Amino acid sequence: MTTAFPFTPSTFPTMSLGAPANLSHKNGPLRPNEQKHNEELQKLLQNPPASANFQSILHAIQSCSSHKDSIRRPAEDMLATWENVSGMISTGYLHGLVEILDATRTASNYGGNNDPTLVVDENSRLMAAILLKNGIPKVFSVSLPDMQPGNDDDVQFSDPNIQQLYRSHVQSLYQERDMIRTRLPQLLFTEPLDKIALHLQLALGNIALFEFPKTWPSLLQDLASVASSSSDSNPAVLRFVEGFRRAMSHSVVKTIPTFAPEQTIRIRAIRTLRLCLQSLRHRKLVVQKPSSSSSRGGIQLLDLRNLGSLIGKAVSERKEVQSRACTVFDTLAEGIVRHGQTAISGDVSSVFSGDSSSISNSGMNPNAIHSTWQAESILTVGYIKCMTELLPMMNIEDVQSDPRVLRVKKLTENLSQICQAVKLYPMTPPPPLQALVQNAQQPLHISPSLPEEFAIRMDKVYRASLTCCIASIRFQPQLFAGQIPHVLPSVVEPILTYEAQALQSMPVKRLIKMTGFIQVVLMCAEYDSMRARSVGSKNAVLAALMGRRVGDGGGDCDNSTNANDTKGQETKDDPEIAQAKETVTALLSQGTCERLVESLVGKFLRLHPNEVEEWDVDPEGRYETDLAEKAVMMAETPRHCADALMITLLNRETDRVTEAILDLTQRVYQLPQNDSNIVLSREACYRAIELAHMSMVGGGKRRLNFSEWWQAELHPILQTDLGVDSPVVMRAMQARAVQMIQVYATSLGGEEYGIAFHSIAKLMAAPDIVTSLCAARCINHLALLHVKGTEESAQLNLVRQHSVLALGNAFALANRVESEECLRVTLACVSGLVEANGIHLEPVLQAIAEQLPPLWERAKDSVPIHSCLLSVLTHLIMKMGYSTVEHPHIQTVLFPLLDYCTDISIVNRAETLLEDGLRLWLVTLVSSRVATMGQSLASMLPRLELILRSGLEPHLSLKV
Repeated sequence: MTTAFPFTPSTFPTMSLGAPANLSHKNGPLRPNEQKHNEELQKLLQNPPASANFQSILHAIQSCSSHKDSIRRPAEDMLATWENVSGMISTGYLHGLVEILDATRTASNYGGNNDPTLVVDENSRLMAAILLKNGIPKVFSVSLPDMQPGNDDDVQFSDPNIQQLYRSHVQSLYQERDMIRTRLPQLLFTEPLDKIALHLQLALGNIALFEFPKTWPSLLQDLASVASSSSDSNPAVLRFVEGFRRAMSHSVVKTIPTFAPEQTIRIRAIRTLRLCLQSLRHRKLVVQKPSSSSSRGGIQLLDLRNLGSLIGKAVSERKEVQSRACTVFDTLAEGIVRHGQTAISGDVSSVFSGDSSSISNSGMNPNAIHSTWQAESILTVGYIKCMTELLPMMNIEDVQSDPRVLRVKKLTENLSQICQAVKLYPMTPPPPLQALVQNAQQPLHISPSLPEEFAIRMDKVYRASLTCCIASIRFQPQLFAGQIPHVLPSVVEPILTYEAQALQSMPVKRLIKMTGFIQVVLMCAEYDSMRARSVGSKNAVLAALMGRRVGDGGGDCDNSTNANDTKGQETKDDPEIAQAKETVTALLSQGTCERLVESLVGKFLRLHPNEVEEWDVDPEGRYETDLAEKAVMMAETPRHCADALMITLLNRETDRVTEAILDLTQRVYQLPQNDSNIVLSREACYRAIELAHMSMVGGGKRRLNFSEWWQAELHPILQTDLGVDSPVVMRAMQARAVQMIQVYATSLGGEEYGIAFHSIAKLMAAPDIVTSLCAARCINHLALLHVKGTEESAQLNLVRQHSVLALGNAFALANRVESEECLRVTLACVSGLVEANGIHLEPVLQAIAEQLPPLWERAKDSVPIHSCLLSVLTHLIMKMGYSTVEHPHIQTVLFPLLDYCTDISIVNRAETLLEDGLRLWLVTLVSSRVATMGQSLASMLPRLELILRSGLEPHLSLKV
């Protein structure tokens, strides 16, 4: 299989792009991009870069740390050149990096010889590992031609000397890749420093993407063997252990290893195996268009009539890769059980091939026993994570006949048992570990304490197990169905029964996995008794991409439909599927679903004491946290977890969940409102109603009468005057009311819209910073909501009536806030008001212009602030014309800002501000008078020439 890459390979340090299927005609004409590639290759062969060897690469790496540009820049350029061309011609770059990593020549090894050329410091070795990791995808992604006798070269040159030189380079590239495959595992398992070993693991993961299984078919099996074998049974492990000890003795950096050499090697092997499986799992299908004479205007066309045959080979190659990867399934499944039992029980006797009493009687160092248990815990998590990557590649299509079904079911049963065993948080250490501490003659070197460490490690086991269960449900739901009655109740129970404080004490990642598991179960069609299974194969292209058969003749839709119906009938008759459906139905039953909603609102959505304290201590930080929480699916806090699960519940049981939220809100509203806890509960209910706004008023059915709610509750809250000494909970309630108006703005009537806009504009001057910032964001939304071309709506006229007040308060707020994000919010509000009002703000242009120079001074190098200033000026000039451009205060900001945004000599300037700067420049040109502004505009023309000559993206040149 040969593939020509016409462009420089990707510069990403890790790649998910597999070698594309070679579907082109061997003797077809060269396409333009292939011709360009051959020309570039010939130039490299005739004028190769400087040779890369041990000394030259080491010198370049060390020069990169120089503070002098004259030394650092050439070294960086040289390393980049070697990295970019090493996939096309032989430079010795990767070989030199391996030599640096393998070097044990230190000053101490040479009897105090201080010759710096013989010393490889650890920082240089770390940099070499990083460069090797980054360089491997660029080199290995380039397919090499078949050098067997009788095969023609894929690249032909007219000069025979160049052709022979090319063949010589290709042969050297083959040898270099063979060397990498041979020496990289030895480097990984004998490396004394974990931080260097990490990048070697990533490098092996990158190699797996391109070399497995064609060139390195035993890679995964080799790693699994190292992870599961001991030095007594595996000679390779014994060699690695001996090499690791030698490397530790020669290392310049003397560290006390946490684990024994054999344990370290096993941990590295299982982690590397996971990275390799991850690369293979995300390997993409790339279909190359065949060469043919059919083209239109020089553009090669893809013949859609042969699409099935085009992707067929790529699909079969992908299935082969995944099938070969699954050969490690049994090793992983056995390792999960073996290491999981040891880690959870705390009994490491099986590791030492004896019983607990023999270990204690032998006087073995308790610290060694403790480190062994630590290693077993890490290996448990590592094996489970490997299985999580492997399960999506199993491709079990027929659960009735596939021999792997029983093994997968046994795996899911073991995962369920592990979840049950470690479901409590925090877990207390088991008796063997407790006895270890009690019987130790000397204090154990444990930090944190053993109970804390046990809770942390078992939490990692629990999270890894739940993640693997989620993968099982997504890719093999029928095989996991038998475990739903066991795992789902154990995950839901803490949410329903634990106090809010206990839930908040759990790690956020644990809550994410718990709520994520419930979401996946609720969204699974196989477990939904109300939803028929609907995974059809009528689309032949989709079926081929998924590797499914679509019937004889390439597209027999009836056959595929019948097969799918048969499979659906098998699923329907499966007793385990029926049990899973009953469990999910019980979760959503009357009473339980309402309890779950109430628990999410009261335990997750409600502000917690530390957040209430932050409101007073760091209001801008509290606001920015709230902004982050608007991204519901980011799942970074417990509140995000509840948001995502609540949305899933709303999608599944819309009527019942919305009714439960409104009923809870009504019950809380009827309680005495002078209790701060009641107010916080009410604020949480409002947050839930905000979250459910699409279900409340969307979809053609209104479940909430917002107009009545506005009159009865929201408007009085907005009208309340609160000072800095007012209770935080009251200020939080007012800020929440503002956000409710923003979300439900389209439900406001004409007069209500104007009243709401005026009330919230006043709140931008509120003493509470969080409320003011919420008001600024809301005003920006309300101002632009009804801006539709030249149409003048009643709501837009109401906005303009109160915009001067809003602008004044927005500029005042900009002077009150300090953080970049908060200043950006206020300037975005100003921009929105200017856009909504246009010429109607001409009477206050002087006041607006006076505010801009101080803001320009505060902007410094902030991209968001400059972007907001660009937007404000663009709208001002576009709406009001030359009078704005000629205003002296505007000019003090306009031309320095244009100069700043179009200075492409600054790194990343073209990617951040140039496009907006060119837009403002165009608006300025169109709106200016030549008589008054001609000289100022003409003085900036050389900048346009530089932009045109810089070779930037075409659309930027078009803007020029």
